[in-house]
Amino acid sequence: MISRRRQLTLAIVLIAACATGAAVVMKLRDARSFADPHRLLSRFPVEDATVLRIDFSALRRGGFLTASKSPLEPEYRQFLEGTGFDYRRDLDLLVASFSKSGNYFIAEGRFDWNKLRDYAARQGGSCYEDLCRMPGSTPQRHISFLPLRSGVLALAVSTDDLAVSHLAKEGAPVTAQLPDAPAWISVPGAALREPGVFPPGLHLMLSALTNADRVVVTLGPQGQGIEAHMNATCRTPDDARVLASQLRSTTSLLKEGMAANKQVQSDDLARMLVAGRFDQTDKLVAGQWPVDKSLLDSLTDGI
Repeated sequence: MISRRRQLTLAIVLIAACATGAAVVMKLRDARSFADPHRLLSRFPVEDATVLRIDFSALRRGGFLTASKSPLEPEYRQFLEGTGFDYRRDLDLLVASFSKSGNYFIAEGRFDWNKLRDYAARQGGSCYEDLCRMPGSTPQRHISFLPLRSGVLALAVSTDDLAVSHLAKEGAPVTAQLPDAPAWISVPGAALREPGVFPPGLHLMLSALTNADRVVVTLGPQGQGIEAHMNATCRTPDDARVLASQLRSTTSLLKEGMAANKQVQSDDLARMLVAGRFDQTDKLVAGQWPVDKSLLDSLTDGI
């Protein structure tokens, strides 16, 4: 009888262990499936938008996102103090879409939901069940957010104060090939042709890209350093050849200007741009630039 009891107990333990193991495997598989960029992007509005994806956990492992050396921007400091959330520490993944209908974000990380709800209320907003909304910086900008699952927050900035509800469900799967890099941005040509899209310091270099149908820029490790890569898709091979020529000519002009200006020689962004290299194959123009860590630190300093 004792032997049978032991056998029964062992069988129960084994069944429980198998069930627990299967549950853990399914949970991990579900988490990986949810974070798949094709599935995440299917939640965003279907339109020609600028799309961004940043793996913040990978950037932290690479020694980036260190503490800011400059005073924080007032609005970000207010948000940080109100919610306790710091993207340098708490954000693991961000996928975003920017278009005329609004800006949409899905963020994975560590969020204190109660603090977020309280912050929305203090800013003149309100929450109903899981969906919160609050006024933005202008009357036309409404902020709405909700949790999609544990550790995943959806947020929208739009004229529609319930816009975040569009992110609650998956849509048709995105079939386009997506970059495999810690950080990337995909910009449609229509967005590049909008007035004032380029900062004054970059207008000379990047204005040639306005003839492209779409530009994809990735950032990732290369050897012992970091490189930015660009793929610009043009309508025809002739357009691609013209674009490559314009980018090379602009780079040469920047080199000449940099050689004559010692102040520009110490600028990290200028040094990166003049080191650009470009190739053209059929309708595609490829570019690459070495990126210094000090440049990335300066771009995120103060936020």
